Amino acid sequence: MTDPALQPMPRVRRSRIFMRGLRGLCPNCGRAKLFRTGLRIHHRCPHCGMTLERGDGYYLGPLCINYGFVALGVVAPLLLLGVLGWISLKIALALAVVGGLLLPVFFYRASWSLWLMLYYLCLPDELHANRPESSDDLLFEEEARR
Repeated sequence: MTDPALQPMPRVRRSRIFMRGLRGLCPNCGRAKLFRTGLRIHHRCPHCGMTLERGDGYYLGPLCINYGFVALGVVAPLLLLGVLGWISLKIALALAVVGGLLLPVFFYRASWSLWLMLYYLCLPDELHANRPESSDDLLFEEEARR
């Protein structure tokens, strides 16, 4: 059997990257889910072999998306509602603490999918399928391309 990472693939348009990101699929092939279990992302796509966790610091994108959603989208509005008196301050604090602890876990998978979608929407030529066949650096690992 040949290595799927070495087989030519059709070029991936931005619209496909966007749809794959919304569905939590590999941005390169669209045939495999990003996660192998609840909170464990595949290091490489099981179908095409593309590296999904590219190295140190790559997790900061999903972390920022997750933090921004929870802090700015949930906790801050709840605290603002409590301070303005629309809801009890004790209830607002309790909901903010519970939301701040639980929502990052529930939003973890979506934040990874959104991060990969945004990354490859901005840099579509980084996908293996979008690299020219004449390119000699068809490696997914950044360290190996140096």
